Amino acid sequence: MNRPYEGEKMKPILLLLTLTLNIWANQSFYDLYAQNRATHKPNLITADFVASAYGTYKLTRQKAIEEQVLRPRVINFANFLYQGVVEMKIKDKEQLLAYTAMLSLLAKNGESLEIPDGYEHLQTIIAQEANLIMTANTTALSPILKIKIDYRAFRVPNSYKKSQAYFRTMKYAQTMPLNKKLAQNIQTTIKASERLGNLKRHIDQLLEQFVGIEKKSTALISSYKGLDYYIFANSPKPSVNDIAKAIYPKKASKLSNLVKKHILNLYSSNDYDFKIMQTLIKHGHINAFKGYYTQSKDRNALYVQTFKTKSAPQQPKRTHANIEIQLEETLSVMIEDALVFSQSIKNNQIDKNMISTLKELRKIAQKKSMKLPLTALDIKFLNSLDLIFLELSGVKEKPISVKVTNKLTQELLPPKPVGFGDGSWGGRYVHREF
Repeated sequence: MNRPYEGEKMKPILLLLTLTLNIWANQSFYDLYAQNRATHKPNLITADFVASAYGTYKLTRQKAIEEQVLRPRVINFANFLYQGVVEMKIKDKEQLLAYTAMLSLLAKNGESLEIPDGYEHLQTIIAQEANLIMTANTTALSPILKIKIDYRAFRVPNSYKKSQAYFRTMKYAQTMPLNKKLAQNIQTTIKASERLGNLKRHIDQLLEQFVGIEKKSTALISSYKGLDYYIFANSPKPSVNDIAKAIYPKKASKLSNLVKKHILNLYSSNDYDFKIMQTLIKHGHINAFKGYYTQSKDRNALYVQTFKTKSAPQQPKRTHANIEIQLEETLSVMIEDALVFSQSIKNNQIDKNMISTLKELRKIAQKKSMKLPLTALDIKFLNSLDLIFLELSGVKEKPISVKVTNKLTQELLPPKPVGFGDGSWGGRYVHREF
């Protein structure tokens, strides 16, 4: 028998590699675990999968809070603020009236807005400002504030296509810097109305609790700068490795006071993200940390669609499953973070279910770390965990590309399968930065 040429040997290998890459191209963690179910392979619960599932859960709950609580308050605040300015007897209030009229017009999504008698001439600059915001394609002098503004910030991302009025209203309140006189007049108007004062306080509290806010701001509503902003501030070539070194340095004494303050006190959900990442780094789950960081950065702009899952046919019983070691501390922080969500929204059954799921997973992780045998119920739970997480969040994770700084872009590609020697299979984040 003639032996094949070396090139002939490579053809089927290259073909197999191409097919494998094509299969990976659009798959999620849930697709990987569904393949386990279909081929009767035991699940390997990786730190990456747990981090990804929890990151997706946080996305859906944050969106729910935004839609049910924050958005209506911001819209009401914008409209009531304009009404308050109209009624207030303030000298030289043309700029104040134009600014708040623009805010209310955005909240009304372009509906007609009445301008008080004697101020009809303001309609021209309000219309010019509105055109710059709606086209969102240039940097120009604001007709109202008379300062240069990058209006490209008003481009509505896919995640806000159904709530464009809220996005533009919030962006206007966060983007447009106020001069001293304008800021003072707005504060005077807010203080004169109990309703306005309560709305503004509730908005600030929600942003601080779930996103965090930058206290020193000249805008009407402050925007947040996370720990990574300060970590990257002096980095000529920022990298996710800078985050790792800052939140879990080799020597605890090198932990900066700012990082220590936020991770110890956990002022906001964003701080919990960094605490979760710290525990992942601490226990050697570096890839999971990188993936979770990218998810956390993308959360506010990420667009997801819900879908219904079909009942799967009965599959042969899997008698084995596995979980990566040293996940207990990460799970404990996730549980504490989920409790915040459960206390901040009326329909919190999802949060309660997530908390009980994480507690059960932590109990199994503790057994694994202590080298105790898993029960049949533990194994059944691990082999069903992908379905449990998917039901809780309602969405699969998807590839992400997020610009963290002007010099750093983070990407999450579809996860890759990973197997242990015991025959269990799971998934890993595929993370890159440039």
